[in-house]
Amino acid sequence: MLLMSPVARARDGESGNGELHRARQALGELSTSYWDAARADWRNIHAWQRFVIISTLSDYEHLSNDRGFHATAMQALANRRGLDGNDDDLWVAQADLDMARLTHMPALLSDARRIFDMVAHQYWDAHCRGGVWWDHARTYKNAITNELFLATALRLYQQTHDTTYRDWASKSWAWLRDSGLINAAGLVNDGLDAHCANNGGPAYSYNQGVILDALADLPALRHDPQDMAMAARIATAAIAASRGPDDTFHEAREPMDMDAWIFRGIFVRALGHLVPALPDGPERTTLATWLMEEGNHVWATRRPSARFSATWAPGTPFVPGAQAQLTAAALFLATVQDRNGTDDTKAHTQ
Repeated sequence: MLLMSPVARARDGESGNGELHRARQALGELSTSYWDAARADWRNIHAWQRFVIISTLSDYEHLSNDRGFHATAMQALANRRGLDGNDDDLWVAQADLDMARLTHMPALLSDARRIFDMVAHQYWDAHCRGGVWWDHARTYKNAITNELFLATALRLYQQTHDTTYRDWASKSWAWLRDSGLINAAGLVNDGLDAHCANNGGPAYSYNQGVILDALADLPALRHDPQDMAMAARIATAAIAASRGPDDTFHEAREPMDMDAWIFRGIFVRALGHLVPALPDGPERTTLATWLMEEGNHVWATRRPSARFSATWAPGTPFVPGAQAQLTAAALFLATVQDRNGTDDTKAHTQ
């Protein structure tokens, strides 16, 4: 599966056909049109999305050895304005770990540990037999916060070898798996109701994505082939559920709002991490093919200066924005990671 190095692929992509070249153009437009240096932030995004962008910039730098966006990512990482809730804090921890992989700065690893420890000790309780609360007011236990909690515990264990995080990861996965959040179709619904049952909320694509990142990392903790089987089932179900009559990806609830504009970027980024970790077989081939086809479709719909839309379906309004640029870049990078094989793909765990 290792066709050529990321740098060689970047050179090859100068023709416009290489996925790294496509990602570089999408991220370049993100920087040119949406970065506000005075605020150390991108324009017209929600605070938590800042850290999703940072993590994707980190993936690009790892795969390409191009540090062109490094300073921007570090400036944005220091900006903690506007955060609200445990899910927001855990997005920060994920970005800390991604940039720590590149910089080897102990302060970033320490910050990720601080955030995780705060959430674990203050917001995990016996309500619904476990799990962490989404908000500081403790009104809702939902999928995204608990998926991020699991993913962060796994990565902290990998990077620190502190068995405390191994234990939290085991406990968190057991709860998430048995919570009822994963429905009979293999999709993750939004959260639990007042009776601690699946609330039937929309199966947003980012809820399918973050759990894929966690499941891709679970083999480092345990060696149960059922984990990869579940990951493949969720990924396949998510793609099937998102496919509209025009054969393009649709979000679980449309029209999308500013939050949802970035959900698909989170999903495809995670799928790019997962696919090379799957065993060879028809499921891996199907998922890899879908990433390639979706990437080609999105590239074909771009406007000059590599501007992309938050809506992908033919005939829909062109909705530009930082989230659209990020989502396109994440999709192109996901295809690069699959072609480069497992060693270069699991960048976020190294």
